Amino acid sequence: MSLSAAITGMGVVICGPKEIPDATGNTLSAISMAAQEAGIDLREIDGLLINQNELIADDHLTLDLSRRGAFGTLKVLYELESKGTTMSVLLKQATEIVNAGEADNVVVVFADAAISPNAPSGAAFASMGGDTGYRGLERAGGMLGAVAAYALIAQHYFVERNADIDDLFAVAQAQRSWAVENPLAWIREPLTREKYDAAPLVAAPLRRLDCARPVSGAAAFIVSKPNSSNSLNPVYVRGMAQRHTMRRRHAPHSPWRPVGASEVFTDALKQARTTADAIDNLQIYDAFTIVPLVMMEELGVVGPGEAGSFIAAGNTRHGGSLPVNTGGGQISGFYLQGATPLIEAVTQLRGQGGNRQIADASTSMVVSVGGRLESVNALVMGVQQ
Repeated sequence: MSLSAAITGMGVVICGPKEIPDATGNTLSAISMAAQEAGIDLREIDGLLINQNELIADDHLTLDLSRRGAFGTLKVLYELESKGTTMSVLLKQATEIVNAGEADNVVVVFADAAISPNAPSGAAFASMGGDTGYRGLERAGGMLGAVAAYALIAQHYFVERNADIDDLFAVAQAQRSWAVENPLAWIREPLTREKYDAAPLVAAPLRRLDCARPVSGAAAFIVSKPNSSNSLNPVYVRGMAQRHTMRRRHAPHSPWRPVGASEVFTDALKQARTTADAIDNLQIYDAFTIVPLVMMEELGVVGPGEAGSFIAAGNTRHGGSLPVNTGGGQISGFYLQGATPLIEAVTQLRGQGGNRQIADASTSMVVSVGGRLESVNALVMGVQQ
Protein backbone atom coordinates (compact mmCIF):
# COMPACT_ATOMS: atom_id res chain seq x y z
CA MET A 1 0.00 0.00 0.00
CA SER A 2 1.41 3.42 -0.94
CA LEU A 3 1.90 5.92 1.82
CA SER A 4 -0.45 8.88 2.15
CA ALA A 5 0.81 12.44 2.07
CA ALA A 6 2.19 13.77 5.35
CA ILE A 7 4.04 16.71 6.83
CA THR A 8 7.65 15.74 6.14
CA GLY A 9 9.35 19.05 6.88
CA MET A 10 8.80 22.10 9.10
CA GLY A 11 10.68 25.36 9.41
CA VAL A 12 10.10 28.11 11.97
CA VAL A 13 11.70 31.56 12.20
CA ILE A 14 11.02 33.79 15.22
CA CYS A 15 12.66 37.22 15.16
CA GLY A 16 14.01 39.04 18.18
CA PRO A 17 12.43 42.31 19.34
CA LYS A 18 15.21 44.43 17.85
CA GLU A 19 15.32 42.73 14.44
CA ILE A 20 13.87 44.45 11.39
CA PRO A 21 10.91 42.34 10.21
CA ASP A 22 11.09 40.87 6.71
CA ALA A 23 8.10 38.67 5.89
CA THR A 24 9.47 37.33 2.59
CA GLY A 25 13.02 36.81 3.81
CA ASN A 26 11.85 34.99 6.94
CA THR A 27 9.55 32.80 4.89
CA LEU A 28 12.31 31.78 2.48
CA SER A 29 14.49 30.86 5.47
CA ALA A 30 11.66 28.77 6.96
CA ILE A 31 11.11 27.02 3.60
CA SER A 32 14.81 26.14 3.39
CA MET A 33 14.67 24.62 6.89
CA ALA A 34 11.57 22.61 6.00
CA ALA A 35 13.09 21.35 2.74
CA GLN A 36 16.18 20.17 4.57
CA GLU A 37 14.05 18.18 7.01
CA ALA A 38 12.03 16.72 4.14
CA GLY A 39 15.22 15.71 2.34
CA ILE A 40 14.42 17.60 -0.86
CA ASP A 41 16.00 20.35 -2.92
CA LEU A 42 14.13 23.65 -3.22
CA ARG A 43 13.79 22.97 -6.94
CA GLU A 44 11.71 19.90 -6.10
CA ILE A 45 8.99 22.04 -4.51
CA ASP A 46 6.15 22.08 -7.04
CA GLY A 47 3.32 23.52 -4.95
CA LEU A 48 3.09 26.74 -2.94
CA LEU A 49 0.09 27.62 -0.74
CA ILE A 50 0.23 31.00 0.98
CA ASN A 51 -1.71 32.01 4.07
CA GLN A 52 -2.68 35.56 3.19
CA ASN A 53 -2.39 37.81 6.23
CA GLU A 54 -5.15 40.41 6.33
CA LEU A 55 -3.92 41.93 9.58
CA ILE A 56 -0.61 43.31 8.35
CA ALA A 57 -0.87 45.71 5.43
CA ASP A 58 2.70 46.94 4.99
CA ASP A 59 4.80 43.76 4.89
CA HIS A 60 2.98 40.61 3.95
CA LEU A 61 3.39 37.65 1.64
CA THR A 62 2.12 37.78 -1.93
CA LEU A 63 2.25 35.45 -4.91
CA ASP A 64 5.56 37.12 -5.75
CA LEU A 65 7.08 34.68 -3.24
CA SER A 66 6.97 32.10 -6.05
CA ARG A 67 9.50 34.20 -7.99
CA ARG A 68 11.69 34.97 -5.00
CA GLY A 69 12.13 31.32 -4.06
CA ALA A 70 14.47 28.99 -5.91
CA PHE A 71 11.60 26.68 -6.82
CA GLY A 72 11.09 24.68 -9.96
CA THR A 73 7.96 24.90 -12.07
CA LEU A 74 4.98 25.10 -9.73
CA LYS A 75 2.00 22.88 -10.47
CA VAL A 76 -0.08 24.50 -7.74
CA LEU A 77 0.05 28.14 -6.60
CA TYR A 78 -2.50 30.16 -4.69
CA GLU A 79 -3.12 32.22 -1.58
CA LEU A 80 -6.04 31.92 0.82
CA GLU A 81 -7.52 33.96 3.65
CA SER A 82 -9.89 32.24 6.05
CA LYS A 83 -8.95 34.17 9.19
CA GLY A 84 -7.31 32.17 11.99
CA THR A 85 -8.34 28.86 10.46
CA THR A 86 -6.39 29.37 7.22
CA MET A 87 -3.24 27.36 7.96
CA SER A 88 -5.24 24.29 8.98
CA VAL A 89 -7.36 24.55 5.85
CA LEU A 90 -4.26 24.86 3.65
CA LEU A 91 -2.54 21.86 5.25
CA LYS A 92 -5.60 19.73 4.56
CA GLN A 93 -5.71 21.00 0.97
CA ALA A 94 -1.99 20.31 0.51
CA THR A 95 -2.55 16.73 1.70
CA GLU A 96 -5.38 16.27 -0.80
CA ILE A 97 -3.29 17.77 -3.62
CA VAL A 98 -0.39 15.38 -3.03
CA ASN A 99 -2.64 12.35 -2.57
CA ALA A 100 -4.38 13.20 -5.87
CA GLY A 101 -1.04 13.32 -7.69
CA GLU A 102 -1.43 16.98 -8.65
CA ALA A 103 1.92 17.84 -7.05
CA ASP A 104 4.67 16.00 -5.17
CA ASN A 105 6.09 18.50 -2.66
CA VAL A 106 3.72 21.25 -1.54
CA VAL A 107 4.87 23.93 0.90
CA VAL A 108 2.34 25.81 3.07
CA VAL A 109 3.57 29.12 4.48
CA PHE A 110 2.62 31.95 6.81
CA ALA A 111 4.51 35.08 7.85
CA ASP A 112 3.89 37.98 10.16
CA ALA A 113 5.73 41.27 10.53
CA ALA A 114 3.84 42.43 13.58
CA ILE A 115 6.56 44.22 15.50
CA SER A 116 9.56 46.40 14.85
CA PRO A 117 12.21 48.01 17.08
CA ASN A 118 10.32 51.32 17.06
CA ALA A 119 6.73 50.15 17.60
CA PRO A 120 4.93 48.40 20.48
CA SER A 121 3.90 44.81 19.88
CA GLY A 122 0.18 45.55 19.67
CA ALA A 123 0.37 48.58 17.41
CA ALA A 124 0.06 46.61 14.17
CA PHE A 125 -3.15 44.96 15.36
CA ALA A 126 -4.87 48.07 16.74
CA SER A 127 -5.91 49.17 13.24
CA MET A 128 -7.03 45.76 11.99
CA GLY A 129 -10.23 45.75 10.02
CA GLY A 130 -9.85 49.23 8.55
CA ASP A 131 -11.96 52.34 9.07
CA THR A 132 -15.05 51.45 7.06
CA GLY A 133 -18.09 49.24 7.59
CA TYR A 134 -18.98 47.89 11.02
CA ARG A 135 -15.29 47.62 11.95
CA GLY A 136 -14.98 51.34 11.27
CA LEU A 137 -17.98 51.98 13.48
CA GLU A 138 -16.33 49.97 16.24
CA ARG A 139 -13.13 51.98 15.93
CA ALA A 140 -15.05 55.23 16.08
CA GLY A 141 -16.48 54.04 19.40
CA GLY A 142 -13.03 53.24 20.80
CA MET A 143 -12.91 49.49 20.09
CA LEU A 144 -9.39 49.22 18.68
CA GLY A 145 -8.57 45.82 17.26
CA ALA A 146 -9.77 42.53 18.68
CA VAL A 147 -8.99 43.07 22.37
CA ALA A 148 -12.14 45.03 23.15
CA ALA A 149 -14.30 42.55 21.24
CA TYR A 150 -12.88 39.59 23.14
CA ALA A 151 -13.25 41.51 26.39
CA LEU A 152 -16.98 41.67 25.66
CA ILE A 153 -16.95 37.94 24.91
CA ALA A 154 -15.30 37.39 28.29
CA GLN A 155 -17.90 39.53 30.06
CA HIS A 156 -20.73 37.55 28.42
CA TYR A 157 -19.02 34.31 29.40
CA PHE A 158 -18.60 35.46 33.01
CA VAL A 159 -22.30 36.20 33.34
CA GLU A 160 -23.65 33.14 31.54
CA ARG A 161 -21.20 30.61 33.02
CA ASN A 162 -20.76 32.10 36.51
CA ALA A 163 -17.03 32.53 35.86
CA ASP A 164 -14.58 35.24 36.88
CA ILE A 165 -11.02 36.51 36.59
CA ASP A 166 -9.71 33.45 38.45
CA ASP A 167 -10.56 31.36 35.40
CA LEU A 168 -8.57 33.63 33.08
CA PHE A 169 -5.62 33.44 35.45
CA ALA A 170 -5.82 29.65 35.49
CA VAL A 171 -5.37 29.61 31.70
CA ALA A 172 -2.51 32.11 31.76
CA GLN A 173 -0.63 30.28 34.52
CA ALA A 174 -1.11 26.81 33.03
CA GLN A 175 0.17 27.88 29.64
CA ARG A 176 3.10 29.71 31.17
CA SER A 177 4.08 26.46 32.87
CA TRP A 178 4.51 24.95 29.39
CA ALA A 179 6.30 28.00 27.96
CA VAL A 180 9.02 27.72 30.60
CA GLU A 181 10.28 24.63 28.75
CA ASN A 182 9.85 25.98 25.21
CA PRO A 183 13.01 27.59 23.77
CA LEU A 184 10.91 29.43 21.17
CA ALA A 185 8.60 31.02 23.76
CA TRP A 186 8.96 34.72 24.35
CA ILE A 187 7.88 34.67 28.00
CA ARG A 188 9.47 31.85 30.00
CA GLU A 189 9.33 32.98 33.64
CA PRO A 190 6.81 31.19 35.90
CA LEU A 191 3.64 33.24 36.39
CA THR A 192 2.40 34.10 39.88
CA ARG A 193 -0.93 35.65 40.78
CA GLU A 194 0.89 38.74 41.99
CA LYS A 195 2.52 39.25 38.58
CA TYR A 196 -0.74 38.59 36.80
CA ASP A 197 -2.70 41.11 38.90
CA ALA A 198 0.04 43.69 38.38
CA ALA A 199 -0.29 43.51 34.58
CA PRO A 200 -2.13 46.54 33.19
CA LEU A 201 -5.69 46.23 31.99
CA VAL A 202 -6.08 46.52 28.22
CA ALA A 203 -9.88 46.12 28.05
CA ALA A 204 -11.59 44.83 31.18
CA PRO A 205 -11.44 42.06 32.16
CA LEU A 206 -8.47 41.32 29.88
CA ARG A 207 -5.03 42.27 31.13
CA ARG A 208 -1.85 42.38 29.08
CA LEU A 209 -1.03 38.84 30.21
CA ASP A 210 -4.40 37.65 28.87
CA CYS A 211 -3.40 38.68 25.35
CA ALA A 212 -1.29 36.86 22.77
CA ARG A 213 2.35 37.83 22.29
CA PRO A 214 2.75 39.10 18.70
CA VAL A 215 6.06 38.35 17.00
CA SER A 216 7.61 38.79 13.59
CA GLY A 217 8.47 35.49 11.98
CA ALA A 218 7.41 32.76 9.57
CA ALA A 219 6.45 29.10 9.40
CA ALA A 220 6.65 26.61 6.56
CA PHE A 221 5.31 23.05 6.32
CA ILE A 222 6.21 20.70 3.46
CA VAL A 223 3.62 18.07 2.57
CA SER A 224 4.80 15.11 0.51
CA LYS A 225 4.74 11.32 0.49
CA PRO A 226 7.21 10.02 3.10
CA ASN A 227 10.39 8.30 1.90
CA SER A 228 13.79 7.23 3.23
CA SER A 229 15.27 10.71 2.73
CA ASN A 230 13.04 12.26 5.41
CA SER A 231 15.07 13.08 8.50
CA LEU A 232 12.12 12.96 10.94
CA ASN A 233 8.97 10.94 11.44
CA PRO A 234 6.11 12.07 9.18
CA VAL A 235 2.98 13.61 10.67
CA TYR A 236 -0.32 12.80 8.98
CA VAL A 237 -3.36 15.04 8.60
CA ARG A 238 -6.11 12.55 9.39
CA GLY A 239 -9.28 14.61 9.50
CA MET A 240 -10.63 18.14 9.44
CA ALA A 241 -13.95 19.92 9.86
CA GLN A 242 -14.92 23.58 9.92
CA ARG A 243 -17.84 25.94 10.40
CA HIS A 244 -18.10 29.62 9.49
CA THR A 245 -21.22 31.12 11.03
CA MET A 246 -21.94 34.73 10.15
CA ARG A 247 -23.75 35.78 13.30
CA ARG A 248 -26.04 38.77 13.29
CA ARG A 249 -25.68 39.32 17.04
CA HIS A 250 -29.30 38.45 17.82
CA ALA A 251 -31.38 35.52 19.08
CA PRO A 252 -31.48 32.57 19.23
CA HIS A 253 -27.70 32.37 19.65
CA SER A 254 -25.70 34.10 22.33
CA PRO A 255 -23.47 36.71 20.66
CA TRP A 256 -20.26 35.15 22.02
CA ARG A 257 -20.71 31.42 21.44
CA PRO A 258 -18.87 29.76 18.51
CA VAL A 259 -21.89 28.17 16.86
CA GLY A 260 -21.20 24.68 15.50
CA ALA A 261 -18.04 23.98 17.51
CA SER A 262 -19.31 20.69 18.91
CA GLU A 263 -20.21 19.50 15.40
CA VAL A 264 -16.74 20.46 14.18
CA PHE A 265 -15.19 18.37 16.96
CA THR A 266 -17.38 15.36 16.16
CA ASP A 267 -16.97 15.62 12.39
CA ALA A 268 -13.17 15.90 12.55
CA LEU A 269 -12.93 12.81 14.76
CA LYS A 270 -15.27 10.89 12.47
CA GLN A 271 -13.23 11.78 9.40
CA ALA A 272 -10.07 10.70 11.22
CA ARG A 273 -11.76 7.45 12.24
CA THR A 274 -10.87 7.95 15.87
CA THR A 275 -12.48 8.98 19.15
CA ALA A 276 -12.06 11.78 21.66
CA ASP A 277 -10.30 9.39 24.04
CA ALA A 278 -7.47 9.00 21.52
CA ILE A 279 -6.57 12.71 21.63
CA ASP A 280 -3.51 12.98 23.87
CA ASN A 281 -2.89 16.71 23.39
CA LEU A 282 -5.06 19.64 22.39
CA GLN A 283 -3.62 22.74 20.72
CA ILE A 284 -6.02 25.71 20.73
CA TYR A 285 -5.69 29.02 18.92
CA ASP A 286 -5.60 31.21 22.02
CA ALA A 287 -5.27 34.85 21.05
CA PHE A 288 -6.81 35.60 24.47
CA THR A 289 -7.16 33.53 27.65
CA ILE A 290 -10.93 33.51 27.28
CA VAL A 291 -10.66 31.37 24.13
CA PRO A 292 -9.51 28.06 25.72
CA LEU A 293 -12.25 28.41 28.33
CA VAL A 294 -14.93 28.88 25.71
CA MET A 295 -13.62 26.31 23.24
CA MET A 296 -13.07 23.48 25.73
CA GLU A 297 -16.69 23.82 26.83
CA GLU A 298 -18.13 24.27 23.35
CA LEU A 299 -16.20 21.26 22.04
CA GLY A 300 -17.62 19.19 24.87
CA VAL A 301 -14.27 18.43 26.51
CA VAL A 302 -15.78 19.68 29.77
CA GLY A 303 -19.26 20.79 30.77
CA PRO A 304 -20.58 24.38 30.66
CA GLY A 305 -18.78 26.54 33.23
CA GLU A 306 -16.31 23.79 34.15
CA ALA A 307 -13.25 24.77 32.08
CA GLY A 308 -11.74 27.12 34.65
CA SER A 309 -11.80 24.60 37.50
CA PHE A 310 -10.60 21.84 35.15
CA ILE A 311 -7.56 23.91 34.19
CA ALA A 312 -6.91 25.19 37.74
CA ALA A 313 -6.80 21.56 38.96
CA GLY A 314 -3.79 20.94 36.71
CA ASN A 315 -5.50 18.77 34.12
CA THR A 316 -4.05 20.70 31.17
CA ARG A 317 -0.48 20.81 32.52
CA HIS A 318 2.34 18.35 32.09
CA GLY A 319 1.16 15.00 33.47
CA GLY A 320 -2.48 16.10 33.41
CA SER A 321 -5.36 14.20 31.86
CA LEU A 322 -5.45 16.44 28.75
CA PRO A 323 -2.35 18.55 28.00
CA VAL A 324 -3.38 21.79 26.30
CA ASN A 325 -1.19 24.30 24.43
CA THR A 326 1.98 22.48 25.37
CA GLY A 327 4.33 25.13 23.98
CA GLY A 328 2.75 27.98 25.94
CA GLY A 329 0.25 28.75 23.20
CA GLN A 330 0.00 32.22 21.75
CA ILE A 331 -0.32 33.76 25.21
CA SER A 332 3.15 32.90 26.51
CA GLY A 333 4.74 31.28 23.46
CA PHE A 334 4.40 33.36 20.31
CA TYR A 335 1.59 34.57 18.08
CA LEU A 336 2.03 33.40 14.50
CA GLN A 337 -1.75 33.18 14.12
CA GLY A 338 -2.93 29.71 13.00
CA ALA A 339 0.63 28.42 12.58
CA THR A 340 1.36 28.47 16.33
CA PRO A 341 -0.81 25.50 17.41
CA LEU A 342 0.23 23.53 14.30
CA ILE A 343 3.92 24.00 15.08
CA GLU A 344 3.43 22.61 18.57
CA ALA A 345 1.32 19.69 17.39
CA VAL A 346 4.02 18.64 14.91
CA THR A 347 6.71 19.12 17.57
CA GLN A 348 4.89 16.83 20.01
CA LEU A 349 4.07 14.15 17.43
CA ARG A 350 7.72 14.04 16.36
CA GLY A 351 8.85 13.65 19.95
CA GLN A 352 10.85 16.91 19.85
CA GLY A 353 9.28 18.59 22.87
CA GLY A 354 12.28 18.16 25.18
CA ASN A 355 11.31 18.64 28.82
CA ARG A 356 7.73 19.41 27.82
CA GLN A 357 7.35 16.31 25.64
CA ILE A 358 4.20 14.26 26.19
CA ALA A 359 5.07 10.60 26.58
CA ASP A 360 4.05 8.51 23.57
CA ALA A 361 2.21 11.38 21.88
CA SER A 362 0.42 9.93 18.85
CA THR A 363 -2.70 12.02 18.16
CA SER A 364 -3.15 15.78 18.35
CA MET A 365 -6.16 17.96 17.74
CA VAL A 366 -5.58 21.52 16.60
CA VAL A 367 -8.54 23.86 17.15
CA SER A 368 -8.35 27.18 15.33
CA VAL A 369 -10.74 30.11 15.47
CA GLY A 370 -11.18 33.23 13.40
CA GLY A 371 -12.77 36.62 13.69
CA ARG A 372 -14.77 36.91 16.90
CA LEU A 373 -15.25 33.13 17.13
CA GLU A 374 -17.38 33.09 13.98
CA SER A 375 -14.99 30.61 12.34
CA VAL A 376 -13.99 27.30 13.95
CA ASN A 377 -11.74 24.56 12.57
CA ALA A 378 -10.64 21.25 14.08
CA LEU A 379 -7.73 19.32 12.57
CA VAL A 380 -6.74 15.83 13.73
CA MET A 381 -3.05 14.96 13.24
CA GLY A 382 -1.25 11.75 14.04
CA VAL A 383 1.83 9.59 13.60
CA GLN A 384 -0.20 6.93 11.82
CA GLN A 385 -2.23 7.23 8.61
